[in-house]
Amino acid sequence: MPKNIFELAYRYVEPSIKRLIVLKLVEKNIPPIAIAEKLGVSPSLVSRYMKGERGMFLDVSKNPGIMERVEQVSEKIARGELEGVSLQIEVNKVVLKTLADKHVCGLHKLVDETVNPVTCNICPTLFAEAIK
Repeated sequence: MPKNIFELAYRYVEPSIKRLIVLKLVEKNIPPIAIAEKLGVSPSLVSRYMKGERGMFLDVSKNPGIMERVEQVSEKIARGELEGVSLQIEVNKVVLKTLADKHVCGLHKLVDETVNPVTCNICPTLFAEAIK
């Protein structure tokens, strides 16, 4: 199981954020094939996000701050303002915000019992500056 926060982010947080973005784009009536093209992923991955087969391990959909960022990113994608590297940067900023705000501590504790969510300050220390 992952113990390093970067592995945790790659395996669980990023897919959860991308799933939310896909769902927002679907709400905007963007066809799955177009979503795949915009995100630079396969149509089958978009389908897995839509079916809840990927990106379900961490649920940040109840967090208004994260959802506001997801909405902003998805709106820019829908308008064609984000693609390629700029899209990757914005998605990663949402991932970093999720980490910095300590929304992943419980998950980290599940995969590494040595983590104490109350006293651990790794993510806020590492990522708070990156999300400004």
